[in-house]
Amino acid sequence: MAVTARSLEIYQQMGLSDTVIDEGTPINSFNLYFFGKKKAEIKISEIGKGLTDFSYLFAFEQSKNEALLYQNLQKNGHDVLWNTEFSNLTQNENNVITIAFHNDEVKKITSRYVVACDGAKSPIRHQLNFPFHGGNYENKFFVADTVLDWNLEYDKLVIAPTNNNFCGFFPLKGEKWYRVLGTFPKEFYDKKDIAFEDIEAVVKKTLGLPVTFEKVNWFSIYNLHHRCVDNFRNKRVFLAGDSAHIHSPAGGQGMNTGLQDAYNLGWKLAFEIQGFAKETLLETYNEERLPFAKWLLRFTDRAFRIMTSEQWHIAFFRRTILIPIIQTVLSSDLLKPTIFKTISQIAYSYHGKKLSLNESKQKLKFDAGDRLPYKNEIGFYRQFSAKGFYLLHIAHEKISPQTQAEISKLIPIPITFWEDLPSEHWKKLGISSELFILLRPDNYIGYLFDSYNPEKFKDYFSENFHIF
Repeated sequence: MAVTARSLEIYQQMGLSDTVIDEGTPINSFNLYFFGKKKAEIKISEIGKGLTDFSYLFAFEQSKNEALLYQNLQKNGHDVLWNTEFSNLTQNENNVITIAFHNDEVKKITSRYVVACDGAKSPIRHQLNFPFHGGNYENKFFVADTVLDWNLEYDKLVIAPTNNNFCGFFPLKGEKWYRVLGTFPKEFYDKKDIAFEDIEAVVKKTLGLPVTFEKVNWFSIYNLHHRCVDNFRNKRVFLAGDSAHIHSPAGGQGMNTGLQDAYNLGWKLAFEIQGFAKETLLETYNEERLPFAKWLLRFTDRAFRIMTSEQWHIAFFRRTILIPIIQTVLSSDLLKPTIFKTISQIAYSYHGKKLSLNESKQKLKFDAGDRLPYKNEIGFYRQFSAKGFYLLHIAHEKISPQTQAEISKLIPIPITFWEDLPSEHWKKLGISSELFILLRPDNYIGYLFDSYNPEKFKDYFSENFHIF
């Protein structure tokens, strides 16, 4: 339902963020209610100010993301083969042969690679026998798109747990439009053809505030799972998004994590297919994305169990200990930036991975593998939208044309040179002398060094890229 700041930064790089802002809606506050009493409220409209252009939580549901990406694909001269069902695939040393059915016609598709973005029930994952560890939540859950009327503002995200039930209210674009989700009441488990109207009284009781549901656009009942694979890759087949990891909606992380999986893999596939990179570059996809998926699974599972469990000791903990803690945390100006960095996914780093190398001797407040530190200038990341690497040079004097030519000749991949003076912004980040920052296509730092050394620069690329 929501896009995080990190996802919006990706869209900004792609030239799509303005469309998202126009078609979505900001969520201006997070509110925790317990039996109709407000226990916590945090204004999130500017919670990330100074950390990103997108210092808020933004509602832009999955269907709109899909439409946005499809339109972008068409603008770039490509399309989707709709009404097509995957049947099976076989791999050989050089290709993947996929059999699919399109309007009752058998199609044989030969490709270098396959990326399985086919969701939680992924037929590709099943065929290739990827282990999918985890389990199901005991409760059933519901979701409904509604038009509602209440005494609260219509830009609030409201979470309402009780001893037995849980409801969440998420604002959407449009007057009074809200997506409502929560635990499905157990007294309705054995009944068939359930409509939202049947559980409406329970939802109102759980919220504990006067609310009228004027319209229900759609309503669904479902089971939730928490599972993750051991590896995002099987030879020439890659998993991305829900096919690789599924978890609770706690924190609004699922769709955003899938987007970032695809962005991480996308540039690496492009570089390999175009002949810039060796096949070994693709191994870094699993290395970088699997740890985050596993951490996210643990994080969302714990949070969701605490907020939804009906076990008496957890309900007691939620009521008497957790809610006062949440009140304290959400009112702390010191902790708000940390909360935002975590939920928005801008804090996640690929530090320590193969593509992350720090040879700088300066006491920097950022590291190789981190997202490029944000400079508090609206549109800062728009400067890094070329399809390739950037070499940022922070110094009083620019890189000479001769050195630029040498680098471009040495490394036959797209590199754009970017110069900046050692301003107060950079000094606060620990830059005390000349610094080079090699920025990957996804805006993460690959390599940090204090002075240009052709051999060391060549060594960084030699393992995963073709060089002269």
